[in-house]
Amino acid sequence: MNTPDSSFTPLLPYLQSAEISTLWVADENALHALEHLPANVFPLLSLITNRYDIYALAQRKGISAVFNDFDFSTLDTMINAPVERVIYRISKEKALTHHIFTQSAKLLSTNNASNLANSHVKNRRLSELIISGKKQEGVKSYQQFLTDTLQCDGRLKKQGLDYSGTFSNFVENIEFDESYQATTPLPTPHHSHITAQSKPGVFGWDKIDNGTELLLQSLSEIIEKYCLSPKKLLDLGCGYGWIFINLPYYLDKKIISQLSVTATDNNATAILCAEINSKNLPFNTNLIADDCAKNINEKFDLILCNPPFHQGFSHDKSLTNKFLEQIKHHLEVGGMAVLVMNEFISLPKQQLARFKEYTVHKKQQGFKIIILK
Repeated sequence: MNTPDSSFTPLLPYLQSAEISTLWVADENALHALEHLPANVFPLLSLITNRYDIYALAQRKGISAVFNDFDFSTLDTMINAPVERVIYRISKEKALTHHIFTQSAKLLSTNNASNLANSHVKNRRLSELIISGKKQEGVKSYQQFLTDTLQCDGRLKKQGLDYSGTFSNFVENIEFDESYQATTPLPTPHHSHITAQSKPGVFGWDKIDNGTELLLQSLSEIIEKYCLSPKKLLDLGCGYGWIFINLPYYLDKKIISQLSVTATDNNATAILCAEINSKNLPFNTNLIADDCAKNINEKFDLILCNPPFHQGFSHDKSLTNKFLEQIKHHLEVGGMAVLVMNEFISLPKQQLARFKEYTVHKKQQGFKIIILK
């Protein structure tokens, strides 16, 4: 079991003994903290996340969970009691963090007004937002955003390399910026034929990944070299869909005419964008939110993947094993996986031994193209 990062230290007591209705806003950094919570002992704790693995684990632990692009408007139908406390370890993405703050302020101000107006409720208290993070992540600047822009009370306290604080007394009827929820056109200066949408919350949301570009440029050569004629393709960790929306421009028309694509990602925001970008393609595309295709039962002739060998703010080598295991499990006999990764990453020999063939097809610009059969 992995150790939660130190910014969760001041938050865990509130999660482990939630004595009031508590909402945990859990992005990718929350996975290891959730692993450390016991199961079936948190009736007052609920969770909202944009990560399918966190959503699935929370459900297994008996925690009421919502999986979406941090859309708090869905909480009324999913959570029984009005939320009195929100717990949030800040995200890497500034736009996402601001969105969580504004959504929390809106939720807490409404519930706070309802609670204080309820004169028969004993020990009435102000609803509160408890946050934590590190200085290099900009947590100190978020204090000003909360107190000035959202007009609440509170301050951060330093604890070692981390800062945490409680904020309350959120004002009703503030005009909230909802721009986070809108997708925007992806800048594609070298791909004028492509129109794609993306948004904060997706890894690398505002750019085209150079490794993915190398994979696409190598694809036709690989298919010709190995005489492939794939009919079922899996885009594993599809993000906003850049690989599969480019396939008509990199593959022969005959292949495209017979192709069926399944694209999956662990991130709700990525799936939202991929669904938008999948429209009007010349092949059937099935979008599935899942944790590294664990719940997909099909097998595929061809798997394409730019694996995210990281977790939260740190590199997590267990992801390497996880992806290779799922690739092996989902390949048809005679099928092929084409991966792109940073040139310095070494794949574990015990995992590679499970494949019939392992080939480094190309190295270029700090990346390498890997073929697994």
